[in-house]
Amino acid sequence: MSKAPPVNIRRLGPDDASAFRVLRLRGLTDHPDAFTSTAKDWDLPLEAYIERIEAGHVIGAFEPASGELLGHVFLPTHLATGIKTRHKCEVWSVYVVPEARGRGIAEAMLTHVIALARSLGFSWLKLQVGEHNAPARQTYERLGFEVYGREEDYLRLPDGRSINELMMQLRL
Repeated sequence: MSKAPPVNIRRLGPDDASAFRVLRLRGLTDHPDAFTSTAKDWDLPLEAYIERIEAGHVIGAFEPASGELLGHVFLPTHLATGIKTRHKCEVWSVYVVPEARGRGIAEAMLTHVIALARSLGFSWLKLQVGEHNAPARQTYERLGFEVYGREEDYLRLPDGRSINELMMQLRL
């Protein structure tokens, strides 16, 4: 007998916008060192979240029993339009709520995104991760991503901390 998946992974739709807004703002507020955006940047009306959902691929992880949104990841394929660069796409904003971490949710979402990127004909998938974020980096490496660069002082937080960023890629 096969084990039930830890979460339901699917693309978000307009009906998920409210839950997406709550989760996105929580991640940006609780983990300012993990994202280039701020909660202030995303303090937008619900319609803006619906537009974001409809513009690209926002993948969510949902608790099977309650339907609660536990994590998200963006695959902004709508930005991969340049004739010389449309063979590659970036993964943005991988986030799982702290109380659901350790269940393989980020890996499940990323596995879904990798399959989606392959099905859309991309040759490369790229992402960036804070050098200090060892758990995220280990997840990406388990999935085959490799570091190809490092940018020092990538982010400067309001409290004065500087975050170095690693650039990672996966050949599809």
